[in-house]
Amino acid sequence: MPERKLTQIVNELTGRLDEEADLDEKSRDALRGAAASIRSALASEEPTDSQLAGLRERLERFEGAHPALTEVVRRLVDQLSEMGI
Repeated sequence: MPERKLTQIVNELTGRLDEEADLDEKSRDALRGAAASIRSALASEEPTDSQLAGLRERLERFEGAHPALTEVVRRLVDQLSEMGI
């Protein structure tokens, strides 16, 4: 069940990345990479502690500039934390 919720949040993040016109390409690619890593880890059941740490760092940088994106990334980090990752 938590994996399903995490997958939904990752899908939402990916969709919103396409909608964020003022997000620089480097940040967009980094978040897409993090989403892909999380999907891969879920498929292989490998721990994703490094992705969680990276998402937290990105969240701090995006706060204020991208409020909608920040909210999705925060939910993603929270869900990973709830799963013990």
